[in-house]
Amino acid sequence: MYQSIMWKYMGEEAILLKQLMEDSEVSEKASAFQNMQALYIVAHGSSYNAANAVAPMLSKLCHVRVYVYTPSNFIHNAHSLNWEDKAHTWVCGISQTGTSRSVLEAVTRARNDGFSLLGITNTVDSPMEQISDVCCHLQCGEEDSNAKTKGYSSTLVLLWKLTLELAKGKNCITEEECAAIKAELIEQIEYLPQLQKQTREWCEQHHYGEHMEHLYVIGNGCNFATAMEGMLKLMETMCIPTMFSDIEEFSHGMHRSVKPESYVILLHDGLNAELMDKTFAYLNNKGCHTLMLNGADSKGSKEVIAWNPFPKTSSVLLFTAVIQVISAFVPEARDMDPNRNANDDYTECMNTRV
Repeated sequence: MYQSIMWKYMGEEAILLKQLMEDSEVSEKASAFQNMQALYIVAHGSSYNAANAVAPMLSKLCHVRVYVYTPSNFIHNAHSLNWEDKAHTWVCGISQTGTSRSVLEAVTRARNDGFSLLGITNTVDSPMEQISDVCCHLQCGEEDSNAKTKGYSSTLVLLWKLTLELAKGKNCITEEECAAIKAELIEQIEYLPQLQKQTREWCEQHHYGEHMEHLYVIGNGCNFATAMEGMLKLMETMCIPTMFSDIEEFSHGMHRSVKPESYVILLHDGLNAELMDKTFAYLNNKGCHTLMLNGADSKGSKEVIAWNPFPKTSSVLLFTAVIQVISAFVPEARDMDPNRNANDDYTECMNTRV
């Protein structure tokens, strides 16, 4: 157990994220887009999920329209871009390596059409940085892993920093409100090592995932996107069918496929609390392998991993941390490398990198 490189990367998160919170790059560059009224974000996979997790608060706090697209969907379906004022509209491309072919193709089209481009990448002087008007760096170091962990968490933190800087620059929030949100993020970062340890111990105690053959991850609010990331992480490391859902949508068909051998993870951040609690009780009565991650009121039980609430940020970093630990723990507990070859040649066939 605990041999995968993923454990090393997760162990680095607290230090890297705290350094990213303290870094001045975003503050120094934020003035370039203070006139922003609309933001179109283009990303794949985990980067797409991170953007969806922060986009609602970015729109709320900064008083801007925010849209998140995959590259193909952006190229073929982002028709509203045609009616935007180019002087007040930015396109943002997110690529941890800075070499995602389709993200680069999508944002290059927008830049050629006259839109300003904000690049987010980990790699200095990457193709993403070279084509961007403004570029911000994740600063998460090397991550030679199929399932990204510290890169995803760094993307969340960087997007939150951009949100706060833009909100301050547009006078949409006070210094006190900004400080309160930053304090929540820092407190979550400091709690990460303890929660990672708590989750590992819970998984060991309950032999979690011993018979996992399929998985549902259910969230809401900002953590609907965390459910998307949970689905992706377990699919990447376990190579099994997984699905995500909004808590309100679970009753619209997906519930019919649940069986006693089903594994379900509920992300309870306080929104739709009654529906989340009733779903938890219902699935337990059906005998499913149900785990609730409780960031709503810190109440725990043998089927619950809980912590104190962080309502301003919906505990998004902590939900993410638990999902990451589970995604590495379950395959290793079954004597599988989370990063084993599983149709890896498909990405080469599709030429996903430039």
